[in-house]
Amino acid sequence: MNIGIRNQQRSSYRLLGLVGNGQFGRVYCGVHRKTGQLVALKYLQRHSLPTHAFLRELRCLLSLAHPNIVACYAVEHCRDGRRLVLEYGTGGTLRSHMLSPLKLGEILKLSFDILRGLAHAHQQGIVHCDIKPENILLGYHQGRWRAKISDFGIAKLIQEQSYRRGAGQTGSPAYMAPERFFRQYSPAADVYAVGVILFELLVGQRPFRGTPAVLQSAHLHQKVPHLDPSIEILQPLISKALEKLPARRYPTAVEMLADLEHLAPALSAEFCSPSYHFSSLAYSSHGQAAVHSGPQPLGHIQPLPSELSPAADKVHPWLMSHGSQLATLEESRRVHVCQQVLDSPIQGIYPTKTGVMVATHRALWCGLYPKLLTPLMRWSEPALIAVDQNHRWAVGVVNQTKQLTLTHLRKPNQVDHPIRRPLPPDLAVHQVIAVDGGHFAIVSQSPQNGTQLQFWNRRSLYLTTLDLGITLCQFTSTRQRHQWLALDRHAPETVILLGLKPLRMTRLNLDICPVLMLDLPWGYLFADKAGKILLLDRDFHPIGGIQGPAGITAIASLNSHDLLVATWQKDTQGQLYCLNLQEYDLDMIF
Repeated sequence: MNIGIRNQQRSSYRLLGLVGNGQFGRVYCGVHRKTGQLVALKYLQRHSLPTHAFLRELRCLLSLAHPNIVACYAVEHCRDGRRLVLEYGTGGTLRSHMLSPLKLGEILKLSFDILRGLAHAHQQGIVHCDIKPENILLGYHQGRWRAKISDFGIAKLIQEQSYRRGAGQTGSPAYMAPERFFRQYSPAADVYAVGVILFELLVGQRPFRGTPAVLQSAHLHQKVPHLDPSIEILQPLISKALEKLPARRYPTAVEMLADLEHLAPALSAEFCSPSYHFSSLAYSSHGQAAVHSGPQPLGHIQPLPSELSPAADKVHPWLMSHGSQLATLEESRRVHVCQQVLDSPIQGIYPTKTGVMVATHRALWCGLYPKLLTPLMRWSEPALIAVDQNHRWAVGVVNQTKQLTLTHLRKPNQVDHPIRRPLPPDLAVHQVIAVDGGHFAIVSQSPQNGTQLQFWNRRSLYLTTLDLGITLCQFTSTRQRHQWLALDRHAPETVILLGLKPLRMTRLNLDICPVLMLDLPWGYLFADKAGKILLLDRDFHPIGGIQGPAGITAIASLNSHDLLVATWQKDTQGQLYCLNLQEYDLDMIF
């Protein structure tokens, strides 16, 4: 896209949410109204950023064209200032990427990316002056996360001298070279910041911590802590990057990159960072007997509103699927199976205030449980179905015929809205999700763009398509609006936390390959085929692990400490367990 300045009449971009709010303005995630391209819109306010500072950042961005530097697409004038249209990092920042441990191979690749981008900037005569994890954006490209340097707002131009004095002390003290505290800058100052980041990625914490005053003293006087013996081969490189005097440091990123590439083959790509990680987590055996065994698989456990319970004193308000039938869990922990057999296995249960909706592969049923259910929608072929959270409408997509049907549940006799844009015949639909009360998304995949989210409103009007780049599956809703958990098809131990407003993907690297995910009031739960149950708190730190029964098909939280676990194995049939979390060695308060 050519760089241009456009008048602010009607923006070509629809805002998807605020990404960040800095000293000089705000950054939003946006999508092009016609092409669907994701961009970052950086609003620069005139009163906080003088024209010469704006032109300096723009000059830096226009003079840098590199895969590891965020690209600038255009400049637009808006009501209260200007805004830059920049390349968007769907993976968020390196800081968010550090929520879970990184293998050494991934650490090295990200470090290569940062150094290559910096090397290009240094060769163009530019010093970034504020390298830190928050200014490193991530995008998914060719099967891995790729780092891109952003925010050249305080960048400086290299002069003939080895370092120059800046106009003021700006930057981030935790990553500032000693000379930066005295308003001096040079390419070696950027190298120092990379050294701090690399140390933090390897160890799990920065080499120096404290208040700005304490950090200044530490950067000037304290020695660099030693690395773990298993990676001490990197100690000379880290020590040289963090030399106190610029003359003893790598002069530019080019030299540090060369040394790191020389060391890379001698390092094991399977090593995991010695920061907190899951490999040392012990999984406690559940040791519980099944409270129910039956010939059909159990799943889709949902709370049944108490007003719908036919006998509140006898029936526990929990509803579940039993093959093609509904079942309830009684207060005595016995499972009562409904006599009605539906047309095909159940793929979703939606309790409402006035009844129950049940989605099978060929129909959507509705009724007042335990009375007989009647079909609201039917399909001749198996369909993927989604019901909006307020139970006002439902949508179904038949993959074979590419038929999209939307029905208003509160007006079942009303004719469906016409589809204004038919589904492409080559669209491979994997899931349909209700985004909110007025929109739904069709999840599809393509070899070129990975997972695509095709957004429609409840009147069957097509809106836009977002290309995620990464291949995701099994989208699971969370308690946060417009947020899902999803699995990375090409990295089975990786879970992606996907947010829509703004679009952001946060990576969680686990020690299991989850097949089931759950967002609970106190944190997150993940379970694999072998029955391992991993528990994380709201900050994604491990709480503990339970070795549960194999073949888990569904889990529900009965209360703050009881889990209802359903399993299915052909040789042991369908079973139901109740696990009391208070009986296990977990790092949580009940």
